[in-house]
Amino acid sequence: MSDVTVYTTPQCPWCSKAKEFLENKGVDYQEKNVAEDREAADKMIDLTGQRSVPVIAKGGLYVVGYSPEQIDKLLV
Repeated sequence: MSDVTVYTTPQCPWCSKAKEFLENKGVDYQEKNVAEDREAADKMIDLTGQRSVPVIAKGGLYVVGYSPEQIDKLLV
């Protein structure tokens, strides 16, 4: 199982960009669709205090939104 989780919704273009960014870097991740998975949505809100997607989480740290620079820092 991957230690990177990406919280998404189906209609989110920034979610698609974040997933593509991770895939291009060869990063395995687990995707959680918060539009359909209430438990995942609650966990995301507990972690970030926000309802915005995408959220990229790793080891208790997270990035809200699509920011390649911040995602790179998270992955180190």
